[in-house]
Amino acid sequence: MQRIVFIVLIYLLVQACRPLERQVRQMAAAGQYHAGFYLYDPQRHKVLADYQGDKYFTPASNTKILTLYAAQHLLPDSLPAFYLTHDSLATYLWPLGYPGFLNPAVGDTLTYRVLAAADSLVLNLPATQPDRFGPGWAWDDYNSSYMPERSAFPVMGNLAAFTLDSLTGRLYVAPAWLADSVVLDSGQTFTVQRAEYANRFTVMLDSCRQDCRAQVPLRLDKATLVRLLSDTLHTPVALSALSRPDSARLYYGLPADSVYKVMMQQSDNFLAEQLLLQVAQVISDTLEAAIAIDSVSRLLDPLLPDSLIWVDGSGLSRYNMTTPRNLIALWQALVDEMGRERLLALLAAGGHAGTIAGWYAKTPPYIYGKTGTLRHNHVLSGLLQARSGRWLYFAFMHNHYQTSSTVVKQQMERLLQLVYEKY
Repeated sequence: MQRIVFIVLIYLLVQACRPLERQVRQMAAAGQYHAGFYLYDPQRHKVLADYQGDKYFTPASNTKILTLYAAQHLLPDSLPAFYLTHDSLATYLWPLGYPGFLNPAVGDTLTYRVLAAADSLVLNLPATQPDRFGPGWAWDDYNSSYMPERSAFPVMGNLAAFTLDSLTGRLYVAPAWLADSVVLDSGQTFTVQRAEYANRFTVMLDSCRQDCRAQVPLRLDKATLVRLLSDTLHTPVALSALSRPDSARLYYGLPADSVYKVMMQQSDNFLAEQLLLQVAQVISDTLEAAIAIDSVSRLLDPLLPDSLIWVDGSGLSRYNMTTPRNLIALWQALVDEMGRERLLALLAAGGHAGTIAGWYAKTPPYIYGKTGTLRHNHVLSGLLQARSGRWLYFAFMHNHYQTSSTVVKQQMERLLQLVYEKY
């Protein structure tokens, strides 16, 4: 009898849930994973749906929302690139973690032209260098293009590029001098494998119908950095540790929004990590991400309903944790500081741009936001414009599913389409 009463109570509880929450519950139960969903109307200050909105999930690249808040709150309109001074002997440079120098993802040539004008360059690196990886990163992903090393003075996005010409079979390497460190082998697919602690590469060649391309992170020790700079600038480069004089001139790189847009739309981990280092530099004159995280967390504390567990800029770490309703509060904070139209221009747009260009398609877009994906985890949060024209904030978090992420995304798409139609 007690068992029957228990089952009836559970049934009544489920039936009492609002339809959206019930659907999320059923999705998670059927897939044996954890889900959270939060839907909020900022005009009416009303929660429209809340399923486990106060529970903690791994945010993956939704961590970049925190980095965007930190960067736009503390960095200037154009990103600081480096300090320079000159004398009769050389040009002296103090780097600031700027990620744009010769980085093909963002297309900065201005900083290159400034440094290429030097007859000789003295690079003054900080006494404390950033750790190459963040806390909780998967060290065995060191060969993956989505995990370049963090550094005080990045060059070319800290990536080496390999291209196999489909017509001639010739392999091109950038930077070109790395070709001496390449061993060629044969295989069924075109792959490039770097030694873990050295810039030695094994390239598995394959016949490509179209040009085969691969990017692999560089092991960016001091010797490699000097070689990269001297080779690309065509000028001698020396290392030093001189203190920066007050007379040093600050040079700026790209407009900040142009970098934020790539970070948010393409989910560029490297840009996110370097931007967080730049925030730390502004706060403390160091390149220590933990300092930036601590300072920005204190700024956000009165704005968020739940405490943050935040350890890196990109979301590569599985140590990060937050709640769906925290993400809603972050979107509100960004809209308040940036304005909705400026923010929307930086975000992935359903069916149109970024990591959701193949999902949530409508013209004009109705979903703008940030995805986050690690193995067995997928998150999407952002702004939704309903059919009525009403703007809503949403956060949809899924952790520990065993199926393909495509199945989860299809379910999310159906539910968000219902939100679009209903409101």
